[in-house]
Amino acid sequence: MTKKLYINNLINGDAIFGEVFAVKAYKKGATRNNKPFVDIELSDNTGSIKGKIWSDDLGNCDTVKEGDVVEINGTVEEFMGKPQLKITNLKKTDKFKVAELQQKSDFNIEEMWQDVEEVIKKMKNPHLVKLLHNIFKDSKIKNGFKNGPAAYKLHHAYIGGLLEHTWEMLKMAQAIKNHFPKINMDLVNTGIVLHDIGKIEEFEMDTTIIYKNKGKLLGHVFLGTELVKHKASKDMPEELLDEVLHIILSHHGERQFGSPTVPMTAEAMTVYVFDLASSRVRMTYDNIHGTGGSDEFTQYIPQLGTELYRSPYLDSEINTDTPF
Repeated sequence: MTKKLYINNLINGDAIFGEVFAVKAYKKGATRNNKPFVDIELSDNTGSIKGKIWSDDLGNCDTVKEGDVVEINGTVEEFMGKPQLKITNLKKTDKFKVAELQQKSDFNIEEMWQDVEEVIKKMKNPHLVKLLHNIFKDSKIKNGFKNGPAAYKLHHAYIGGLLEHTWEMLKMAQAIKNHFPKINMDLVNTGIVLHDIGKIEEFEMDTTIIYKNKGKLLGHVFLGTELVKHKASKDMPEELLDEVLHIILSHHGERQFGSPTVPMTAEAMTVYVFDLASSRVRMTYDNIHGTGGSDEFTQYIPQLGTELYRSPYLDSEINTDTPF
């Protein structure tokens, strides 16, 4: 079955008949009057949308789980400035094309990986090179790193997203090496490559992005430090390994955002700042060029603490210095 309607094209008032989506989230609930309903989130290769199945329609809807693919009937309504589905019929299906459901990086995965390998080849510290070699000679880790997402939904949440996020940060790091000559760039680049390595065990990429049980229970910061400790050679200096682990443990910047510690080295602070920059710019860019909100402004984005302005000059030219 070929999709005819994609999430990024849905607008308020649209009627949907027999369209295929992947189930990203599914949760049962009840109203104050104890009437059952279902909160559901559906996705395809253009994004995701939340929906409701109210009690009167539950009999027409299969019980499903994350990763299932479904055909739905329903309508698009507006809820808090965002489109939301009111689903009247939902059935599981095995007639779908995976490529129509999975989001993927706009950049070439193999070319991005070659750039990462080039950075590793130019590193001079033999212990850090050996650590990275020990990690990526494991084909399961390498494939997970190249093809996995960087997040569940906030930024780089698609096939190749983890690699793209890392690749962006490595490019940012090249801009500072001449400004701060005493920063250990081998340590910075190693920290960038490994700061989110635990996400290969946190998420599973199926028809959509799914949290693994261990991802929910342990989180990628812990999973990443454990992986690095396991892959480090016995001859690696303990203090150097501690600095790599410190970068992973502190890369969220603050304890309230999930870091067990805060950045205490120049290298850890650098990785934290570039991690924040890559994720925030990606969130901003995707929301401005996505749907939701009015024509001029996006909906309020809690992670950014603001709605975003869609400049009327956005679509005039691409990457040129056009004066107002």
